[in-house]
Formats: sequence, structure tokens, C-alpha cells
Amino acid sequence: MRRRFGGRLHARNDGIKPFIQSVRQGYWGYYLPDQDHGPEHSEFVDFFATYKATLPAIGRLMKVCRARVIPLFPVYNGKTHRLTIQIRPPMDDLLTADDHTIARRMNEEVEIFVGPHPEQYTWILKLLKTRKPGEIQPYKRKDLYPIK
Repeated sequence: MRRRFGGRLHARNDGIKPFIQSVRQGYWGYYLPDQDHGPEHSEFVDFFATYKATLPAIGRLMKVCRARVIPLFPVYNGKTHRLTIQIRPPMDDLLTADDHTIARRMNEEVEIFVGPHPEQYTWILKLLKTRKPGEIQPYKRKDLYPIK
């Protein structure tokens, strides 16, 4: 939500505490959980036809913010120049789930949204960068990215 309409913006370098305080005060929080922060903070769980290192932080945020997690996905229609926000049921099952289940459920929701609209997703991010030990990083494969 933009500040113009009464929302709050929190810079990443401010840490997570201001975000948590805002949500506890009744503001909506918009958290983008599908980032790769390396193997130390992630769970390796299924993502489409492969797997990815996925942060289970959404479950922890749900608990510390004392808030429900409601998956949503904006879809832009280039012909009508309109944005549609797709909303799914709250992920209340995460309250008692372990980190692996939380990470997989989050990826499952992303798959449900992105499947019909793959062009709307931020594939440009290196979402599959972190691999299990001993595996070749897909972004360094010479057969996919030949050096010119």
C-alpha cells in the first residue's frame, strides 16, 4: 500500500522490527518471501519441476506479528492496462507447521499463482542459485549460458 493512501513503507536496511510493529498496529504487511538467502537460512523444497532454497520466515512472521498470512498475486493485463489482484485463502495451517512444511506451502502458493501467468513472475531473479552441496549451479552451466 502506498503512503499516499495511509500505508507505511519500510526499507530493508531498517530491519524487520518496524514491519512487525506496523502489522501489530493493524497495518497490512506485504512480504515477498521467494528470495534466495543461501542454505543457512533456507529449506530445500520442491518448486515447479525442480527445488529451491526457500525461506521459512513467513511462518515466524505470522507468529511474531500475530497476523494471518493471505497469499496474493498481482496480474497485469497489457491489453486493458488493468491490474487484478488474485487472493487465496489464509494459510492458517502454518501456525503449527515445521520449517520444511512452511517453505513448501509457500512455494505451493507461488506455483498456483504463477502457473497460469508465468510471464508475470520475476524469473530474472536468480531464484535457483543456491543448490544442494555438490550440484552444479544452473546459472554457471556452459551448455545453457555459452561464453561468447
